[in-house]
Amino acid sequence: MASDAIILLPEEIIVCILEVKRLGFLDVVNFSLSCKNLYKLVNNNNKLWKTKFFQRWPLLKEMYQMNKELNDQMINWKEEIKASLSSRMKLLYHLSLMSSKHYRKQELSNSDFKEYDPLFRPEDGAHPSAYNFLVDELMSLIKYPTIASNLTHRYYALKVVRYMKQNHLKDEWQKFISLPPKQQTLERGATILAQWSQPERDVSYLAISSTLDNIAEQTKKLLKEKYPAHPIFSVPAETFIFWKNNIIDDNQWNVLESNQVTDALCEVLFKKLGFYGKAEMYYNYENSFIDRVLEHRRGIPITLSIVFESVARRLGIRCEPVSFPSHFLLRWKETYGPESKDIEHFYIDVFNGGQFLTKKNCPGINGISRCPIERFNTHEAATTVEVVTRMVNNLEIAARQHTHMNGRTARLRSAVELRCMIQPNDANAILQLGRIYILQFMDLTELVEIVKNMQKNLVLTSRGQANIISQTFQVLQKCQNNVHPEEEVKPKRRVPGVKYAIGLIMRHKIHEYLCLITGWDAHRNPSVEWLSEMSVNELDEGADQPFYAIFVDDGSCNYAAQVKNFKITHKFIIRKFSTGTHYVPNEEKAREYPEDEKIRNELLMQNGMAYDTTQ
Repeated sequence: MASDAIILLPEEIIVCILEVKRLGFLDVVNFSLSCKNLYKLVNNNNKLWKTKFFQRWPLLKEMYQMNKELNDQMINWKEEIKASLSSRMKLLYHLSLMSSKHYRKQELSNSDFKEYDPLFRPEDGAHPSAYNFLVDELMSLIKYPTIASNLTHRYYALKVVRYMKQNHLKDEWQKFISLPPKQQTLERGATILAQWSQPERDVSYLAISSTLDNIAEQTKKLLKEKYPAHPIFSVPAETFIFWKNNIIDDNQWNVLESNQVTDALCEVLFKKLGFYGKAEMYYNYENSFIDRVLEHRRGIPITLSIVFESVARRLGIRCEPVSFPSHFLLRWKETYGPESKDIEHFYIDVFNGGQFLTKKNCPGINGISRCPIERFNTHEAATTVEVVTRMVNNLEIAARQHTHMNGRTARLRSAVELRCMIQPNDANAILQLGRIYILQFMDLTELVEIVKNMQKNLVLTSRGQANIISQTFQVLQKCQNNVHPEEEVKPKRRVPGVKYAIGLIMRHKIHEYLCLITGWDAHRNPSVEWLSEMSVNELDEGADQPFYAIFVDDGSCNYAAQVKNFKITHKFIIRKFSTGTHYVPNEEKAREYPEDEKIRNELLMQNGMAYDTTQ
């Protein structure tokens, strides 16, 4: 019979057909149920299920390639698919409950995510690869086109992925600092910082390492053109791999050969590829992240130095990071043996095109009259942990200088939490983090426990630190006792005079900015200072009119009188709204403003998507 023809095909052909990307898991399962022979063929073919696994989740391939433990065991890929689907379904269930649980909160405490621990932590019973399954699912939600997304789920997906990634990175950091010092490379430390600070992005160490490898290969190609007899071309591949993964003890070439390598590297890095220092945006967040620096080819001294050192090391050149108070430079010596102590060192100013400096030709940097390397032999090379700590300090400064209030707290919290991970005994960092948590009405239990443990080890700290720790514990404990449960949301009833409704896209009548209404107050008792600052008395109705809470398209939140409307896209809209033909409040927001749907629909029907109305 014609319907039985496929059974007559060789098994290899049948498997090849099933490996077509258009066919999903369900298609393959349904096909296998058509007869016993096909069921046996499909279910016993581990290669087929592996192919389908990576067709469905291609970003997980890197994780399996890099995980030595997974590579050393035989994986049942059909069971791996089942485990992945099960983990993802549990995640989506918990995600659907987030808004109803945490509607009023701006910043969520770590304790608010504890229900996710059994989903991704193996010590709590999760599948060994569950963390990667869930992060993959969350990143898919975040990257999904906004117009087709459940924006409330997307908003909380950002919060959950941050919690999961940063918990994972705490483990990764401990593994990193447990490595021998020679294996604690700058690029790995910088990658952990970039991953911590950008949970919404796929920051891959493999991709960063490959980019640095590529720059090294371009440098070798230029060396081949200029100095074909250079001994680097007789080095075996295994040696290059060792240099890549270890901080080398000394230059691998004589002085002339080393200068040829560094000259070629400077030409490739700064002339051919166009890397440069970005002085006018020194504390811009992106300039501190190695993935962004490699992508945009601009950065600050510390990140550009990490790029230079990482490539130079791959080529057999040792450079030492030196953290001057006013600048960050790389130190290069002709040799790093005992005899180098009394020999003047060269400093590479990567921020200014890779200039080789000595105290004789060093200019004042950043307006400083004295050259930072004037006393050339008094500064020790910085360790990787010290370099990362300085990068964290830059992130803190950048967060405090952030223009808009929106996002400033989250960035500052992330930077201080990162500092606490790197310097766990820094009482000042704990106290600073405590202040952030208190201002955001966050759970302080975790911090109280940390400080309590620090108190037990007071013999290991200075008297000044001991006083700070004791004071911090008292403040945190007192504030923890004053934390109250979240209040129930009370419905707001409309009154005459409130013209507009939540979800409407508006344009401000005077300032012309676009905005979205997220709430309103029919009556308000403002302070004299607020009335003066907002020039409310100059309005036709003064303070005696409804005021609206709005999301503005410049990234800020505001509180304004009744305004005009127009279309808007705003990253903070995703917290409480879903999208269709217009912004629709989610369940919790609609419950708070139960009568707004009718008014919103009436206005939309009367005026369409872009109507013009006056006060």
